[in-house]
Amino acid sequence: MSFSIAAPALAGPVVHTGLGRVEGVAKGKVEAFLGLPYAQAPEGELRWRAPVPVKAWQGIRDAGKSGPACYQADGGAGWGPYSAEFIAPTPFAEDCLTLNVWRPAGAGKGLPVLVFIHGGGFGGGGANVPIYDGAALAQRGVVVVTIQYRVGVFGFAAHPVLSAESPRHVSGNYGLLDQIEALKWVRAHVGSFGGDAANITLAGESAGAASVGDLLVSPLAKGLFAKAFALSGASMAVDTPPLVKAEQVGVELWARLGKQSAAEMRAMPADALVEATKAIPDASGKGPGLVYVPNVDGAVLPHDPTLVGKPVVNRVPLMSGFNGAEMIDPSVDTPERFEQALKGRYGSFADRLLALYPHATPEEVRASNLLVARDRYMSGLLLWAEARKAASGQPVYAYLYDHAYPAKPGGVGFGAFHSSQLPYIFGNLGLGGRSFSAQDQRISRQWQDLLLAYMRKGNPSGVNGVWQPVGRADDLRAMQIGDRKGMGVVVSSPERFAAFKAYAKAGGNLGLM
Repeated sequence: MSFSIAAPALAGPVVHTGLGRVEGVAKGKVEAFLGLPYAQAPEGELRWRAPVPVKAWQGIRDAGKSGPACYQADGGAGWGPYSAEFIAPTPFAEDCLTLNVWRPAGAGKGLPVLVFIHGGGFGGGGANVPIYDGAALAQRGVVVVTIQYRVGVFGFAAHPVLSAESPRHVSGNYGLLDQIEALKWVRAHVGSFGGDAANITLAGESAGAASVGDLLVSPLAKGLFAKAFALSGASMAVDTPPLVKAEQVGVELWARLGKQSAAEMRAMPADALVEATKAIPDASGKGPGLVYVPNVDGAVLPHDPTLVGKPVVNRVPLMSGFNGAEMIDPSVDTPERFEQALKGRYGSFADRLLALYPHATPEEVRASNLLVARDRYMSGLLLWAEARKAASGQPVYAYLYDHAYPAKPGGVGFGAFHSSQLPYIFGNLGLGGRSFSAQDQRISRQWQDLLLAYMRKGNPSGVNGVWQPVGRADDLRAMQIGDRKGMGVVVSSPERFAAFKAYAKAGGNLGLM
């Protein structure tokens, strides 16, 4: 990781950290310190090893530009509802373990800190995605940190040989170890930027939300944060395989590449590894699902975090919820396709659900297609939160967000789709050539007011009224954010909730995935 020595007449703000001095950039009422390394480059001999803390430096490190996202497949210009502001920009690099810090100009001490973990299915994304710029949120009196972590084959590939050479005798959870190392860096150094190391809110969306769930139960993350915020969401049910299964994926990869040693694998070019591990669609047009994900290794991750009866190491307050139109399949547009979709997902329970959701016309199908998914994951969240509170005492503040994100120019709208709340939370509206209204600005303020209340006092009550943590799941209430505000019923009927509760009791998956 290179750095430059600033000229005597410094152009930007300088901060003295415990590792050395850094020069950031002033942006109006905010100061940004970008591309700060928290660990050494995980390449060469350090590929597929736990992160090694960064070394101190002499002189002044240039912190005026965000570092590259970790190596991954190019996301292109966008797809579906997503345009460039949602996608990690190229170039990518293995030398990527950096973080970005924003603070109010002239910040004093003791400011609440938000540490955000990006999404991307554990295979993509980055802290430098445009919608994650923390300047607008930091301007409201907090320190905002976004972190890079290894993804895909670099972050989550396991193998018996890699486990054998590890001091913990495990492999594959390198991305989680990166997140933990970044949190350690923040705890040690955020005070230099005006942040309160004892008041860190750990937040993440999608795979970042799953990561928050992982770090809530990881003994290696104990005490590194005071509050948690999982957006789409704490109960999303990402498959978390045991280490032995993750190792078998690695065995198959090494065999397919004709490699027999860790040295040979570490010598492979990064782009060749990305190409070899791309998700290739099958005959149905779908890929094999998430392959390179965190595994239950007994050390970094002691158990699947969605199992509510297992220990919670960090029993901090948790705010979590979903958007109203998460991952909806728009091709389900006829009664026949609706029936096929429900039978494919719910098996023998499909008939019970089909009797509860009207689908005789295309209009009914469109409404029920959205509602059956929303009812499923909101039922799952309420049931999970009730059980989590009973088992560990951890309070869960549940929400449902319903505001539709503006459509791309010339495109169709996708409603409150997966990750569409993030530009509002960070205050980065106006990107992607979309048309935003005064209502969009009000909802951005609403999101930020709720988050800031949570960061400052551990309870998100405020602009939307009193926010009560989940008590009894069959109360069916959570906080409504967006066009509707306040505590309200978030599952469309008790009968539908009962059907999903029975499905879960029989072993069905109520999560987002």
